[in-house]
Amino acid sequence: MARIRLREWRAADAIAITPMLEDPEIVKWSHLTDLGVERWIAGQREGRRGPSLAVCRPEDDELLGKVALRLPGRASPATTCDAIALGDKPAGELSYWVLPHARGRGVATAAVLAMLEQARGLGGMRSVVLDIEIDNLASIRVAERVGAIRREPTRVEHDRHGVPRTLAVFVARL
Repeated sequence: MARIRLREWRAADAIAITPMLEDPEIVKWSHLTDLGVERWIAGQREGRRGPSLAVCRPEDDELLGKVALRLPGRASPATTCDAIALGDKPAGELSYWVLPHARGRGVATAAVLAMLEQARGLGGMRSVVLDIEIDNLASIRVAERVGAIRREPTRVEHDRHGVPRTLAVFVARL
């Protein structure tokens, strides 16, 4: 698994994030393109929905991706859908992405594990939900590697372009 470090977002991260504006897997879900990179970074730093951190290589601080935890009450409907058992509530929600050059090296798994550890320290949550498009096999493998359990039923949500997407709901108990 990759060695990573989580840190706060910096304005200088805009240069590394800009290629994400053309990544179809990110554009599908992210509001990054609507806001512009600088405004997006400012929003991540505010952390209104919960912590959002830059995932970096510890040796040189190279930006590799993002991991965020949306707190209960600030997360998507995935945290209250039919797939979430009463014993899993209150649930937060984890999201993440990895820059194209860093994919396939365990970065996402390391970042999710690190954020799960932070979630345990925050308290107020019994579990964390990972809401993953069913054909996103790499993210499904990440969820499985961190010990999240796939729950039924799947759910359908429209992406930011109005296209319906079928999502698998994974739950990681804290």
